[in-house]
Amino acid sequence: MSISTQQLQDAAKIFFQLLNRKMVGTNDPILNPYFEEDGVRDALKILAEESRTRIIQTADRLHLVARPEGSIFATSFTQFKKRYSEVETKKHFYLMNLIVFVFLAEVDIPSTSNLRWEHAGVSYYLLEKNMTQLLEQWSKENKESEGKFSESYGLAVNDMAELWGSMAVDSDSETVDERISSTRRTHIGLIHTAMRLLRDEGLVYIVEDEKRVIPKLELYERLEEGYHQQARYEEMRELVLTALSCGGDSSAQN
Repeated sequence: MSISTQQLQDAAKIFFQLLNRKMVGTNDPILNPYFEEDGVRDALKILAEESRTRIIQTADRLHLVARPEGSIFATSFTQFKKRYSEVETKKHFYLMNLIVFVFLAEVDIPSTSNLRWEHAGVSYYLLEKNMTQLLEQWSKENKESEGKFSESYGLAVNDMAELWGSMAVDSDSETVDERISSTRRTHIGLIHTAMRLLRDEGLVYIVEDEKRVIPKLELYERLEEGYHQQARYEEMRELVLTALSCGGDSSAQN
């Protein structure tokens, strides 16, 4: 494999654009060298491998995502807390990650059904209902197994359930001019903070006056080409869906 200096420079420009923007459209002129020269693609692959990131190519975009372990761009809890001050403790951090996962499990359905979510979106109150049901079910299973459920799946079930149970569902004082305040004090406030993570990545729209989140095509691309390749994601998705199935069908309009 022979890579010229120019090809390396072109690959570096693309890599840092992806790092800054998270994804770049395939019609962006900066990607011309990527599609035209093997050396540029090889150099970009090396940069991604060395930083423990991954390039995901779809019909319309190139995505840059951090690998689950070892990436130099993985965000530590301390860095995360500085960016999102609502995340006071690791328990809040765990809850936010679970909220994101509950949302992904809700919208990660066959492509023929995606249109439902792209138009209607998912209500914050449906996410709140699902989170409550999920933690109640997991707490029950954890108690019955004498803590082995939590240990087997690497989940801080008791910590999350305790914190979630101590919070109010919502508060009118946290909605100003139809905009939601991100907060650690209520379920809806914490859900909003979690959905902001996806919005900041360019993966969803948030309709604040309706307390509703709408997935974008970019999210489905990330799911199909990234998350579906990870055994941990599939394991957790099945775990979440199994627990939620105990409460019957739900609707995005709730």
